[in-house]
Amino acid sequence: MEQNNRLSELLKNTIGQRYDAIALKMIADETEIPKNAVYPLRDLEQHLALCQAFALSRREGKTVYMQKQDHWCWAPLIAYGQYELHKDSEAFNALLPVIGIPDPEAAAAFIENIPHLPTGVYQGILTAPLGSAGFEPDVIVINCRNAELRTILFGIKTQTGQTMKTEFDAIDSCVWGIIPAITKGEYRVSFPDPGDFQRAHTSEDDVIFAVPKARFAEFEKGLQTLAQMGMVHSFFQPGMEYDFVRPAFYNRMFKAWGLDVGKNDPNCPF
Repeated sequence: MEQNNRLSELLKNTIGQRYDAIALKMIADETEIPKNAVYPLRDLEQHLALCQAFALSRREGKTVYMQKQDHWCWAPLIAYGQYELHKDSEAFNALLPVIGIPDPEAAAAFIENIPHLPTGVYQGILTAPLGSAGFEPDVIVINCRNAELRTILFGIKTQTGQTMKTEFDAIDSCVWGIIPAITKGEYRVSFPDPGDFQRAHTSEDDVIFAVPKARFAEFEKGLQTLAQMGMVHSFFQPGMEYDFVRPAFYNRMFKAWGLDVGKNDPNCPF
């Protein structure tokens, strides 16, 4: 689609992306699924974690459709509306002691407040590289480096006049980093969680940035503004100091060779 292509190119040219962003769409009507979509269990005869599906779209350029039977990780099944986690259910009680919060009441409250889409509305999750996605995404997911995120935030600030707010968790980045973007229309920043790093081979240096559909136009305008200003990722280069101060022995050696000498480093004892 035209906007997908524009945003994909703007991201590549403005922040210097390694990989294309991911277009993610929640599917209620399976007639919308592209014919080239990979169904993990049907086509690969294996289950995937959602972060692995993201990796297939991001690194290998595949369109992937995840139904509930394709999943091999619990969190997306809850957060993306496949199952409801009732407080007295067997699944809830299985999760309670391992959620990482020692106080049972606090752990239960945390589980009950995990961001989620309405249960039973969506049949599955569709992902594809943004530049080649033939559908309008609900959210764009961008894996970037810290410096690339800095450029993105600068672009957004040109449009909103405000700093960006977000919240973090150490785990379940596919939940905390994406679901509020869909449900609240918020930009979100998250970091690859242990499963994303271990199972999907996502770099520890990655930052994940999510752009909700309601803000695509604003996001595009911000990137265009940066491009017009010349404030793209490649603009920000370290400034090297030439003729830097050196240890005194450098200058003694250079003097012996008949070369130029400079200032001695006052903090160096030799």
